Amino acid sequence: GMVQKLEDHIYSQKMHSRPVIDMEKNVNLKGLGFLDTLYKAIIRKNALEITYQSFKARAPGTFDFHPYLLKEFRNRWFLIGVKKYNGDLLNLALDRIIDIKISKEPYIENEKFQFETYFKNAIGVSVSPNLEPEKVLLHFSHRHAPYVITKPLHPSQEVVNNDYYGVTISLEVQHNFELEKDILAFGDGVKVLAPNRLKRAVKDRLVGAVDLYQTELNEKGLKPLVKKLEYKGFALINNIYTNREVKKMKTLVDQHFGKSEVNPYSQRKLLNKIPELISIIFNKNLKKIISTVNSKVFLTKSIYFDKSPQANWYVTWHQDIPINVNKKMETEGFYGWTKKEDVISVCPPVEITKHTFSIRIHLDETNESNGALKVISGSHNKILSDDEIQLISENSSPVICDVGPGGIQLMMPLILHASSKSKQQKRRRVIHLEFCDMDLPKPLEWAEQEFIDLKN
Repeated sequence: GMVQKLEDHIYSQKMHSRPVIDMEKNVNLKGLGFLDTLYKAIIRKNALEITYQSFKARAPGTFDFHPYLLKEFRNRWFLIGVKKYNGDLLNLALDRIIDIKISKEPYIENEKFQFETYFKNAIGVSVSPNLEPEKVLLHFSHRHAPYVITKPLHPSQEVVNNDYYGVTISLEVQHNFELEKDILAFGDGVKVLAPNRLKRAVKDRLVGAVDLYQTELNEKGLKPLVKKLEYKGFALINNIYTNREVKKMKTLVDQHFGKSEVNPYSQRKLLNKIPELISIIFNKNLKKIISTVNSKVFLTKSIYFDKSPQANWYVTWHQDIPINVNKKMETEGFYGWTKKEDVISVCPPVEITKHTFSIRIHLDETNESNGALKVISGSHNKILSDDEIQLISENSSPVICDVGPGGIQLMMPLILHASSKSKQQKRRRVIHLEFCDMDLPKPLEWAEQEFIDLKN
């Protein structure tokens, strides 16, 4: 047993011979240096003053702790104990412990927990004392079944069916993180049959994992993309954001405007109103795309569009010429001043427009039936008169910009574009961003100038 393994290890060290038993070890695992101190504290019944920082905590915290048990799970060590009298039993990962001191507090004896049975209904160390175990049914393929049969996931494991399609086992355990992790370790070799809550949780994790691969950016394709943007005036890229990121953006927007009496169908200065969106929007993929187009740009405009059954509209053929500034200050070359929703807009010299590009982030499936943008390829090289816009739009075949949720559309502002009313009873939510690399002549200033760290 274990004693023989340790004797073999000691014997081989003394005799300088090769060991015949190799125990699993992780020499880089943090916290192992605390094992001796913690062991002695438990034996001597010493309360401890522990400085600890969980993976979720922003900063470490220090507290008194009364240790009862050292527990190992999957080659990771945990300290089990309580913070106060009649407190809940807690587990502290040794690799998250920063410092340990002997506390002056009197030690609280363990008169409540029976560790022989405490972990009986759980895999790992995460136990909910008031949660009853539930029957878990897992179906394994024949290729994976031998691994789970010869090394059961839990002492309660039983084989309930073995047929042509595979092996079904049952467990009587609590639903915790470790259970999900063990199931996920079998990849496509296992399927959760019951309960439904566990099935949904594992499925969501697998969908999220697939998402990470689907949103992997092909960097070799970025330079041709920039060329397309330069020559055609637009480019489409799907799968820039994971489903989780899209969901977070939707939630933040809906929570913010759900509290407002203002119809959110068109909201300017979006990132000023919801700054929490910035860290989600500017993910690794978008930063890489922006850097490839022009690494010197900064954000100049952010708008939220929500085309819905309650707010449905069409947009005629036009070019995006106006920019937003903080004050109306008459300046040479700037014309067509307007003010809408406390946002001051003006048409700048064409040089500024040519140094600008837009990114439209799609939060919903967008196609011709729900008001997708239509563009006329190559129409972005100059500012067009109304007559020219009519002539070009009537004699060109527009491109329907179908973009999936989490995809983006890059545009040069002068490209002719329009959109129809949605024919579906669905929402079409879009976050519109504009970027430029030119400062405005004094005294004008951009209304939403935001510098984005594109390197990190």
